[in-house]
Formats: sequence, structure tokens, C-alpha cells
Amino acid sequence: MIMKISYYTPDGFYYYVPDQHAEQIEAWRIEFSDFLQSIEGKHPFTQYMESINFDDELEYGVFIRSYGGDDFMDWINVEKLKCRGIYRIPAPPDDSKVGIRIDF
Repeated sequence: MIMKISYYTPDGFYYYVPDQHAEQIEAWRIEFSDFLQSIEGKHPFTQYMESINFDDELEYGVFIRSYGGDDFMDWINVEKLKCRGIYRIPAPPDDSKVGIRIDF
């Protein structure tokens, strides 16, 4: 099955998902989201951001979550499948073959 992951735009990335895993994608998406919410501090899925005011003083510095569709697929492959079962594929000619859609 083909899955499309988009980020606030109609464009996106496409992934091959074996049929036996297609029904679990939504549950895994929720679990991945919960995992992201549990991250604190420096982590591969975070990025440090800071704001400097007009007096060149630090207003705040925080770690924000930074991830994409490939990160979600890597998480599934490592944490759930323990192998490379889902992978990115070239965009199909149109979205008629897309069976799963996720918007992050």
C-alpha cells in the first residue's frame, strides 16, 4: 500500500507500507506522537531555538521538536518492525493509488 505524509501543504512524501502493517499505521502514529511529547532536552528529534531581543539579551532558549516523515518511518522500522519494512518511494503519477494519508 502507498502512504503519503504531508506537512501543512498538498505536497508530501510517499512510502511503501506492506499490507500486513497498513492497519497499524494510525495506532503507530498516535504512539509516535506520544513519544515525541515525552522528549525533553537534547534529542535527535529536537532542535534548540533561542530568541534574542533588541538589546542583544537572551529572551528564551528552548528545545523544540523537529521531525519528518522519514523519522516516523525510521521509528516504525526500528521500534516496531525491527527491520526495514517501510521505505520511501518516488511520487506516483497521481494520488489515486494512495491508501493512507497522514498530515503532520
